[in-house]
Amino acid sequence: MHALLLTLCLLAAAPTPRFPQGTARMEPGPAPHGLPDWDVKRCAECHPAQVESWRNSGHANARIDDVFQVAITEDRPAWCVQCHAPLARNLERGALPPDSSTEEHGVTCAGCHAALGDARATPGMPCAGCHQFGFPVLNGSGQRVRLSATQWQQDTVGEWTRWRDQFHDTRHCTDCHMPRGDHGLGGTRRTESLKAALVVEQTRGALRISTREVGHGFPTGDVMRWVSVEVANEPLFESPRTVATFGRRLEVRAWPGESLPHLGAVEDSRLRPGETRRVPVPEGARYARIVYHLVSREQEDSGLYPAGLSRLVLWAAPVQARPPSKDKEHEP
Repeated sequence: MHALLLTLCLLAAAPTPRFPQGTARMEPGPAPHGLPDWDVKRCAECHPAQVESWRNSGHANARIDDVFQVAITEDRPAWCVQCHAPLARNLERGALPPDSSTEEHGVTCAGCHAALGDARATPGMPCAGCHQFGFPVLNGSGQRVRLSATQWQQDTVGEWTRWRDQFHDTRHCTDCHMPRGDHGLGGTRRTESLKAALVVEQTRGALRISTREVGHGFPTGDVMRWVSVEVANEPLFESPRTVATFGRRLEVRAWPGESLPHLGAVEDSRLRPGETRRVPVPEGARYARIVYHLVSREQEDSGLYPAGLSRLVLWAAPVQARPPSKDKEHEP
């Protein structure tokens, strides 16, 4: 588990347009309209609705989020914090002082809107680099030497680009994640959005699972996320049995095009856009559910995360009775 957390947190060292100096603090350009700085309170004076929506988003609370706080308990926090709070100066793990500024809590307005000199971002997606980067390649001393150009730790932008090109869709990331300019930035911290994206149909002894209006893998983003299909004999799922998973399996190994071994995905069973997966339901199972996991199985098994913190139930229902077989229909 420690090695996985370490690798996940190394993403902050990526020299992206939003984080040009890796683990260094992001230094934004001048604030707009002659304002003296990028203080969120100043932004709220002209954009109160956007700021209020942002305050309840996963971005605003990216550092103080409970899942993230648990994740950095066993690792060097600076590598993680500078991505989750790019303007932070306090890089210590643990709870922040009560008087900490909003810049210490998460990604503020400057994280997405500030100009960064001659740094070039993907057109219309200034934060694409936060959701598209390779696995860290480490030397024998465990130091990061570069990010892999062949194995993507996060490939959300690439997944969306391939989907857009295949289906000739003209929508952008913001069309789904910021409808009508909503700065709540829907994602894994909006359970209702995840539920709306999932389509489940019960058929003869199986579940047919697909996604609706999702232009990337499901789940996407952090490699620790995965989805389980579970069955049980009682509605509280006190003793659930997992019958299928959608996610990625990681290993440290040598990869083509890289001289040093590093962590990468050796298996990818996530749902693709437009794909329908048929999952058989064992005979005798009375209930089924689909659970979205925010952390890896190893992290859940460690006991660091209460189940209610890391698992989101997206769908649950009694299993429909199977129709009688033809042999039983003709039994006397």
